[in-house]
Amino acid sequence: MERNTDPAKPSAGRRLMRAGAGLGVAMLLVAAIAGGASILHQRAAARTGIVEATPPLPVASRMVRIEQAYTITDRYAGRLEPARETPLSFERAGLLLEVAVDEGDPVRAGQVIARLDIEPLQVERRQLEAERRQREADLELARLTTVRQQTLQRQGHASMQRYDEARLGAEALVAELARIDAAIAALDIDIVKSVIRAPFAGRVADRFTDEGRVVSPGAPVVHLLESGRAQVRIGVSPAAAAELTVGDRVALTGGTLELPAVVSALRPDLAGGTRTVPVIFELAQTPALPFGEIVELAVDRSVPARGAWLPLAALSEGPKGLWVVTTIVEGGDGPVTAREAVEVIHVSGGEAYVRGTFADATRVVVNGGNRTAPGRRVALLAE
Repeated sequence: MERNTDPAKPSAGRRLMRAGAGLGVAMLLVAAIAGGASILHQRAAARTGIVEATPPLPVASRMVRIEQAYTITDRYAGRLEPARETPLSFERAGLLLEVAVDEGDPVRAGQVIARLDIEPLQVERRQLEAERRQREADLELARLTTVRQQTLQRQGHASMQRYDEARLGAEALVAELARIDAAIAALDIDIVKSVIRAPFAGRVADRFTDEGRVVSPGAPVVHLLESGRAQVRIGVSPAAAAELTVGDRVALTGGTLELPAVVSALRPDLAGGTRTVPVIFELAQTPALPFGEIVELAVDRSVPARGAWLPLAALSEGPKGLWVVTTIVEGGDGPVTAREAVEVIHVSGGEAYVRGTFADATRVVVNGGNRTAPGRRVALLAE
């Protein structure tokens, strides 16, 4: 077999490789020409309207109803307080011997709270009792003397003057005995009042003094809060107070608790600082809340204004600070979107009360309306 020894002539393998490379380049050129023709064909089809229409966009919507007024809820705050509370004190001065309760202690009605030293009163009472026995003896002698003087005067052995002196002396001793009896009674009252007893069942809020101190009349010893009944004092506007009457049942809110209550009193004056009318509510039962807890009263109030309620998500920012909503109107090929300007009047929770250029029974896109352009075909989802 002969070999090709001439370097100027390529071998058969090299000729095949060069032929294959040329064929690949030719195929690429054909593909490029075909792709360009396809693009030109699509552009021409778009000019003539042959391209397929965009499918409708599914949207959630709501049919709005025009109303003539909206309701807002005014909230007024007050504090939970006991129906009765009082600082307990002594009516007389004296040495404090015992304070039987501490702060936070529950007490029952009539329970002993504190005691004063009553020994000086007992000594004085014994003195008065001895004086009274002496006056009783003097009175007995005066009565016997009066009888004798009366007999002598009738017999003519004594003057009327002596008889009158004996009779009136006996009457003076009777008056003296009455004075001593009154003094003993006053001491007995002081002895009784040397003990403070709880006027009602409750709980001790404060303890102001301890044993061994000489207290003055009216100085508070403990502060007692009634635990059996509770009330709430809330200042409301005069307009809201005009809608309340004594005996009305309302629901108050304290923390997470709902507190049934009854209007027990309406003050006839205004609170100076807040210009509100104080209203007192008596609770049906004492709640498991500390006194001083904030309690709220919610009062619904109707405000005349023509408009409709819409979700906040249905509102979009429009030009020049306006708000717009996306509405749905009938187009030639089905429902399409449109834009209407609105004014926000009131916001409550996740909805807004608005008025605008839309009519009653208009259907509004409730979410994502800002992502659709006016005139876009839509498909309505079930409400």
